[in-house]
Amino acid sequence: MANQSIIQFKNVTKQYDSDPPVLKSVNFAIERGKFYTLLGPSGCGKTTILRLIAGFTQPSEGDIFFNGEKINHVPANKRQVNTVFQDYALFPHLNVFENVAFGLRIKKLKKETIEAKVKEALSFVNLDGYETREIREMSGGQRQRVAIARAIVNEPEVILLDEPLSALDLKLRTEMQYELRELQRRLGITFIFVTHDQEEALAMSDEIFVLNEGKIQQSGSPTDIYDEPINRFVADFIGESNIVSGKMIHDYLVEIVGRQFDCVDKGFNPNELVEVVIRPEDLEITSVERGKLIVRVDSQLFRGVHYEISCYDQNGNEWLVHSTKKAAVGDEIGLYFEPEAIHVMRFGETEEEFDKRLEAYTAGDGHGE
Repeated sequence: MANQSIIQFKNVTKQYDSDPPVLKSVNFAIERGKFYTLLGPSGCGKTTILRLIAGFTQPSEGDIFFNGEKINHVPANKRQVNTVFQDYALFPHLNVFENVAFGLRIKKLKKETIEAKVKEALSFVNLDGYETREIREMSGGQRQRVAIARAIVNEPEVILLDEPLSALDLKLRTEMQYELRELQRRLGITFIFVTHDQEEALAMSDEIFVLNEGKIQQSGSPTDIYDEPINRFVADFIGESNIVSGKMIHDYLVEIVGRQFDCVDKGFNPNELVEVVIRPEDLEITSVERGKLIVRVDSQLFRGVHYEISCYDQNGNEWLVHSTKKAAVGDEIGLYFEPEAIHVMRFGETEEEFDKRLEAYTAGDGHGE
């Protein structure tokens, strides 16, 4: 099947000596032919997952499966994966052709086979005619393409990319995001990409795993992660957010900043204390009379496509607004938002707990109808 799981982690823990675990009983499945991103702050465990998949280190507990077979102790050179490192790890004394051909020469393939495979790989990354170019003569983007060509020439089932865009300038980085995504689609190979850049993850991925402190906080499509964050960490880490404490009065009605608002959330206990997220772009600047919130403008910055406006309500809560409308510092303005703009979160809820709550609530709904 096209989308069957190619990699599985089952209760995988990684700990070095007596240090706290880097990964804590992690479970996930990677489907064939998709672009996955491991996203999180430094030290969250995302690169450790990559190293475990590659075979550069072994789990302290749990099992890793590749195409259904356990690979905990399979050496790195026997795994159908290739890694593109942050510094590309190219050989400076070899030209482009020899860098790409290196793995094939180790396999002792015939000369004509090597030439054909290298030419095909370079064509895939738009480096036709660069075979004799020295690595030191190439730009950062070109070096990255060489590293990717070297990875795909061995025809792996999975390509691992460890923050390969971090050293590039902003414009080139944006271009390479597009090129990597298109390359993955053309090849149909599973890509697993590590980054701490949320915009990069949202732009490139089929699915995102958000990690923090050795655990997967939430997984899903970029839209799911952005629109339906599971907890405060995810909401705060993915994009910019306004997060305030509130109370779920009952299904579809929440109270924040002393007022009650219609929402689209359900499945909470009556009067349960919750956290509420409203994204800055979902707040519309309007008149005081029309506003659902009344705030005073504290500062305003122009960000090119929108103004970033910081405001405070009468309770001292800060509200960040992204708008094409200007607002004068010191003015009192109204903020309007639709019920769909409100996202309600249970305090400290994990993805597993959220799924169980949703299933239980849905089952209860079904019996009640």
